[in-house]
Amino acid sequence: MHKDGRQRGQSCIGMEEDMQGFLGIDIAKQKFDVVLLVEGRERHKVFENNEVGFAALMLWLGEQACSFHACMEATGGYGDDLALYLHAQGIVISLVNPLRIKAFGQSEMVRTKTDKVDAGVIARFCRSQVPEPWQPSSPHMRELRALVRRCAALKEMRVQELNRRAQGTASSRVAHSMEQTIELLNGEIKAISEAVLTLIKADDTLCRNHQLLVSIPGLGVQSAAILLAEIPDFSVFGHNKQITAFVGLNPQERSSGSSVRGRARISKVGNARVRAILYMCALSARRHNPILKTFAERLKESGKAPKVVLVAVARKLLVIAYGVMKTQRPFQIA
Repeated sequence: MHKDGRQRGQSCIGMEEDMQGFLGIDIAKQKFDVVLLVEGRERHKVFENNEVGFAALMLWLGEQACSFHACMEATGGYGDDLALYLHAQGIVISLVNPLRIKAFGQSEMVRTKTDKVDAGVIARFCRSQVPEPWQPSSPHMRELRALVRRCAALKEMRVQELNRRAQGTASSRVAHSMEQTIELLNGEIKAISEAVLTLIKADDTLCRNHQLLVSIPGLGVQSAAILLAEIPDFSVFGHNKQITAFVGLNPQERSSGSSVRGRARISKVGNARVRAILYMCALSARRHNPILKTFAERLKESGKAPKVVLVAVARKLLVIAYGVMKTQRPFQIA
């Protein structure tokens, strides 16, 4: 038992205390480093990245665990289980864009990079910036995200194999192997794609939102599923500028004083998966969506470069999707 009588791993939900410490977590595949800032002191510990390590972390944090604000970088999937575990224990946990952490470390002029140092930077960032608490998605949403990301990974592997086949080979055995691999990948992509649609149909909310998105010319069945998986709650964005910034399609001005006058570009500080699918959808939307077709032609006539037009159409498509999801009304041409 802990000092306050709680058993190891027992939830501390319901303990209403002000934040008294900040926990920085540097996550890796096999282990994670933590630095705890509390009462002017800094404590460091390393744990295994599994359930045994999670329970050991709670024991190490002790009776004040629920008064700590934990923070980690939102990178990969190594930290997903730990984030879910800490949230279930009632600990406030924030998942932060790694670029924010990196910028904060640069502002501190941190020159050493070790797991312990990184965990300390994250803890001090948490204390200084107090990032928004993270809320886990529903089990259906987490499964949907896992499926669409797996499908994307399989498609990347298929592209690699197709490229190898196009290059040719002097070995008939290698050629046969490539054909078999491509056939296998095609089968897996089809199976995962069907699983995505089955999951969406099994959830009333997902099904309704999916139907709303596919009502937009330019968004297909699979691309709509990806948007739902990567942006599970459109309502958290109060304005279309916020969602374009989240995706990284917001313009970024490059000017300073009288000498720096760089060409404006999109920030690309956001969800790259959503940007990628919107670029692909923009190619279709600028031909088949009447609103975006007119929009693209106007930009082209004004002398905009093809890539600039494509990015603008992708951003406009995202804004339309945002409007459809906010109003919960299918797309209609005014």
